[in-house]
Order: sequence, then C-alpha cells, then structure tokens
Amino acid sequence: MSEVITLDDGSVLDVARYPLPDGVADDGTPLNRVQLAKAFGVSENTITKWVGQGMPVVSSGQNGISYEFRLSHCYAWRQSRDEKVRAAKVKGDQLAAQAALAFRNLDDDQAEEESELTADDLRKWSEAEYHRNRVAEQRGDLVRADRVRAVLEDLFVAFGTAMDTFPDFAEMEFGLSPAQVAKVQAHCDQTRDDLRQKIAALISRPGAVLAIGAQQGELSI
Repeated sequence: MSEVITLDDGSVLDVARYPLPDGVADDGTPLNRVQLAKAFGVSENTITKWVGQGMPVVSSGQNGISYEFRLSHCYAWRQSRDEKVRAAKVKGDQLAAQAALAFRNLDDDQAEEESELTADDLRKWSEAEYHRNRVAEQRGDLVRADRVRAVLEDLFVAFGTAMDTFPDFAEMEFGLSPAQVAKVQAHCDQTRDDLRQKIAALISRPGAVLAIGAQQGELSI
C-alpha cells in the first residue's frame, strides 16, 4: 500500500517504497529536531541542512515551537535522495568511461573489450599505459608526436619546393617547349593536390601509438 506525500519542490515521494528497517516502527508520533538527529546519528545542524534541501516536515518551527518530523517520511526522503545520488554517479561514471574511450581513439576491438571499465579502472589503466610508453620511448621503440610532426613539416617544405622548381629545371635541362613546361607544371600541381588529399584522409583517421623498428635518431628519411 502506497503512502504518497508531496515535497516542497512539488515532487512526489512514495514513502512505502522505502520502508523503515526491521525492528523500527513509526506510530505517527512526531519527532523534534534533537530526536530526529539522534535517530539518524547526525548533528542538529545536519537536520537543519536537510530541511533546507527539501526533507519533509510535519510542521515548521516558529515562535518558540519546535519543528516536527515523521520518522518514516524523513527516512524515505533520505533513501530516495541517496538512490538518486548513486544513480547520478553511475551515469557519470558511464559517461566518463565512454568519453575516455572516445578521446583515446580506441579501435573497435579495444572499445568492445574496455566498454565495461569504470572511471577508476580507466584511470589506473591510463597510468599504467603512461609508464609503459615512457619505458618504450626510453628504449627507442616509440617516437613522440612532436618529433614526427617536425620531420614531416620539413619533408613537406622540401617536397613543395621541389614541385615549384621542377618545371624550370626540366625546361632548362631538357629544352622543353612552353607547352611541355605547362604539362609538367600541371602534373606537379596535381601531384601536390593528391598528396594533400591523402594526408588529410590519414589525419582524419583515428590515431594510434605504434612501435617502430629503428632506434630514435636512426630514421633514414
């Protein structure tokens, strides 16, 4: 049998959904602030804080009259509040785990394996992964992204310069006609555009940390 009460914020609380523990009965006798604090094992200040958070009262204290509470109502309110807090934490942990998986750019197999990890599991995994990567870097098995980026930028500059100057070189070296030079120029421009598109496609793909065979500093590029 349900016992529904309306809280100050307009929400409805079914008291019967959260029965008092075995051996504890509420015969309807109202409790004051001191008695309720003793029943819950908290301070009177905590009771005051809970009232401010919406805990139900039978009558508000004023003009020297103490607050009055129903034990079953206050217990149900606490249980309902704690249930919502736990649900919010679970939802937050799930969101954090999903975000961590997405931000780490896991492939499909890894994502499936780790989809059930909690936020704490992911934190521990990330710490262990960090230390593994540090050791791998010291061994020369991994290269930092900024070093790879610097090498690629130098390569792109060199390649672009070569594409810009090759038509002039071909004209002088092989005595090409203006029409032939134009064809060479068009081919160089097309090659540059094709490379730009391939690079853009590669960058848009999920990233991954990969080991390399050569030691750092021995890349023969």
